[in-house]
Amino acid sequence: MIEYYLYIGIFILALVCSAFFSCSEVALFSITRAKVRTLINEGMPGAQALLTLKEEPDRFLITILIGNNIVNILGASVVTALAIGIFGPGPYAIAGATVGVVIFLLLFGEILPKMYTSRHQTSIALGVSPTIYLLSRIFSPLIWTFNALAGKMTGGPVFSQHLITEEEIKEWIDVGQEEGTIEKDEQEMLHSVFEFADTRVREAMTPRIDVVMAEDTLSPEDALAIFKKTGFSRLPVFHENIDTIRGILNIKDVFVAVMDGRNHHPLVELCSEPVYVPDTKKIDDLLREMKARKNHLAIVLDEYGAFVGIITVEDIVEELVGDILDEFDTEEPELIRVAEGVYSVDARMWVSDLNKELELDLPECETYETIAGLIIDRLGYIPRIGESCDLDGGIRLIVIQMKGKRITRIKLLISPSLKKSEAGA
Repeated sequence: MIEYYLYIGIFILALVCSAFFSCSEVALFSITRAKVRTLINEGMPGAQALLTLKEEPDRFLITILIGNNIVNILGASVVTALAIGIFGPGPYAIAGATVGVVIFLLLFGEILPKMYTSRHQTSIALGVSPTIYLLSRIFSPLIWTFNALAGKMTGGPVFSQHLITEEEIKEWIDVGQEEGTIEKDEQEMLHSVFEFADTRVREAMTPRIDVVMAEDTLSPEDALAIFKKTGFSRLPVFHENIDTIRGILNIKDVFVAVMDGRNHHPLVELCSEPVYVPDTKKIDDLLREMKARKNHLAIVLDEYGAFVGIITVEDIVEELVGDILDEFDTEEPELIRVAEGVYSVDARMWVSDLNKELELDLPECETYETIAGLIIDRLGYIPRIGESCDLDGGIRLIVIQMKGKRITRIKLLISPSLKKSEAGA
């Protein structure tokens, strides 16, 4: 009888150890390195051991596997011996031992411990780390042997270091927004941070046709009138044609000249040297350069050296935080929802941005970048107001506003019925 109690006691101990290793597995694998660093900064007990284990994931994985297998085999052996003692040798003893081991180990050694750990991963990770770390040192010869064998069989370590990718972080951000942890505007800003490093100057610049400029023949007083009308603080100054830029004019210099009575002072002498940048340059690099030079405006050139636009620090910052409007900005938003399936779109809006905003699949091509470019590419000529083009997916683009030969605004129609009929076809 005493022998039976001893078997039962050993089995309970094995069951507790199995639960311990199951908890350790879930806790150590689920806790992130960022969380571990936070725990170390807070001086939490066990955090240093936890960091050591996270830096050697193959060691703690093999340690947990060795320990779990030892206690599970021990528990199964004890239950088998107990069943044989009760039922005698035979199929009943084996069946009883198998059912008992499966139920108890699966329920109390696996399912319940892992479910509990998933809700308390931080506290459990801190609690088990010192013990797992100690066992990893005790099992060092076995760990080294298994690691070497596994390396030859798989061509690498047992558990390769997991690198967090940009896409995974974006998925976490989206999940956080869906669960209410992150606000919608915060989600958009965080996504903008990732896109920021890949954004080129031509995507953020003010295009040539929209640039307000001053001719070098103007007087400081005339230039001041342009500043007053537009609300800008800096203007490019050109000579005879806008491709010949002489410098950048600052409103402060013009104001001082007017106040000093120097109204006939040559405008060029009030200008600073222009800074030229290629339209293919990445805006994060440009921002660093402009910050170092204390420069706020740069002239953008294409591959042929032609003037194609300007870019300011504000343009770059807006790629992160969205449009920054002041008391002088009166322009319409790029995208306005008029009704269900009806949108008013700024013709300068990039096709890729519209696809992302409305989850569309408008065709993108190297020959154009904007919605206006898409319409012209499809029609093959400069359209008039009221003309339209139809695209796959039940989408119609209608020109509703032009300035000379330039398309300024279009109406986007999304027809659900047409989309369904095309899907059915």
